[in-house]
Amino acid sequence: MRRLFLVVFLWFWLTLIGVGTILLFAVVHAGYGYRSIVRLTLHDFLLFSLAGGIFCYWISRYLKTPLEKLGEAAAGIAEGRLDTRVDPSLTRRRDEIADLARNFDRMAERIESLVGAQRRLLGDVSHELRSPLSRLIVALGLARRGAPEEAAENLDRIALEARRLDALIGQLLALTRIGSGVDRGSPVPFDFTNLVQEVAADAAFEARARNRSVVVREAAECTVTGFEDLLRSAVENVVRNAVRYTAEGTAVEIALRCDPQGAALTVRDHGPGVPENLLPKMFQPFQRAADSDGAGLGLAIAESAVAVHGGAIRAANAPGDGLSVEIDLPARRHH
Repeated sequence: MRRLFLVVFLWFWLTLIGVGTILLFAVVHAGYGYRSIVRLTLHDFLLFSLAGGIFCYWISRYLKTPLEKLGEAAAGIAEGRLDTRVDPSLTRRRDEIADLARNFDRMAERIESLVGAQRRLLGDVSHELRSPLSRLIVALGLARRGAPEEAAENLDRIALEARRLDALIGQLLALTRIGSGVDRGSPVPFDFTNLVQEVAADAAFEARARNRSVVVREAAECTVTGFEDLLRSAVENVVRNAVRYTAEGTAVEIALRCDPQGAALTVRDHGPGVPENLLPKMFQPFQRAADSDGAGLGLAIAESAVAVHGGAIRAANAPGDGLSVEIDLPARRHH
């Protein structure tokens, strides 16, 4: 506190000297003599010093306590205690220090969330990589020791596991690149309606081979400012997920609505839906249905891409049957 007090006291006297100098020139210019001014200044010097010292002491105490509490909270975060928050007494103040304390808590919560998500992702990645790698090692062992007539089957298994690993690593890289903003460039306006129609046409072509279809029920004209490749990836993942789960002989229904506030894209399938308790977890990495052969990263990539654009994605079981996924995007994104 001593250093803070000295700094405040110094600034007090620098301000006082500045004001006194201005008054001195003003008084001299008005015709008063130097001697009377010097007598007045020396006479009040002790009083000014005492009053200024008391004032600066209380100002120092006023600033020192919240700064120490903020420093303790910052030290806790630096030591790895990510659940550290500032003393509640700081957020109850009615000044800028309270705003700083609340911003610090929000920052700490965000850091804790990000680090927790990173740890969970690392654990999930380790788990997901272990299974195909184990099968790959087993298949290699069988190929070495097995009969010649079994070599083709073992090689097919090795190729399958290698493709799964390649797909998993590719999706992980995509998820990481979206979050880091690598090579993203600057957002530009583009025709979101055309993008949705192109994705729907590609998905319809793929769905025909599985006796399914993709239908665009509504496609309002809509322009979005952002990163076209990211949103294409998001829409593709959602639509292909719907094609995978919709029942044979049914259609995935797409509707795009647009108003001055933004765009709303709805993708509805006619599959089994999702248990209500799993709906909030659908967009987390490696969350997938029990009968899925995917890596469970498609919807996580979609959520990350939508979040980059300031939008939101949510899922709900549709009336009757199936799942409905809605993507909301702002029509314009400003920087």
